[in-house]
Amino acid sequence: MKIPEAYIEYLVHFHGDRDYFECHELLEEHWKLTDIKNRHSVWVGLIQLAVSQYHYRRSNIVGAIRLMKKALNNLIENKNILITLKIDVNDPFNKMNTQLTRMKNNEEYESINIKINDERLLTICKSKCKELGFRWGEQNAGDDYTIIHRHAVRDRTSIEMERYLSAITKRLKRERKLQLKN
Repeated sequence: MKIPEAYIEYLVHFHGDRDYFECHELLEEHWKLTDIKNRHSVWVGLIQLAVSQYHYRRSNIVGAIRLMKKALNNLIENKNILITLKIDVNDPFNKMNTQLTRMKNNEEYESINIKINDERLLTICKSKCKELGFRWGEQNAGDDYTIIHRHAVRDRTSIEMERYLSAITKRLKRERKLQLKN
C-alpha cells in the first residue's frame, strides 16, 4: 500500500503543531475520496482520535471520551491496516487507553505520539515538520489560541455559502414537487 500524502500531513500536524482540527480536515478529505461509505474505515478512526484530542485540550471531556472510545473500537477493527500504515500496532491502543483514563479522571490534557515503525516514513514526517517550523513530538506544541479554538476562528464563508445553496436547492425541489402535484 502506498502511503497517502494526506496521512503523512496528518502525522505531521498530529506530532508537530498539534493542530488536531487540521488533522481532521486532511483525513476527512482523503476518506471522502477513497472510502466514504465505510464509517468504520481506518481513516475515520484516525479522524476520531484527532478530534478526541481536540476536544480534550479544550476541556470538552464528554466529547473527548465519546470520540476516544469510538476511535479505539474503530482502530482495533483496522489493526492490519495500521500495520500497513507503518504504525506500531500496540502503541496507539496503550496510549489511547491511558488517555481515556486521564480524561475520565479529569486530568489535564497532554498530547500523545503515535509510534511509527518505518524509518523512511518517520524521516519524511520529521523533515516536513522542520520545513513548517514545527518540532516533532514536542509536548506543549499547539498551545496557540488559534489552534486550540480552530473551529471558532476559521473562515466559515464557504461552509455557510454551501449550506445556504443547499437550503435553496431543497426548497426549490419541494416547491417543484408541489407544483407537479397541483
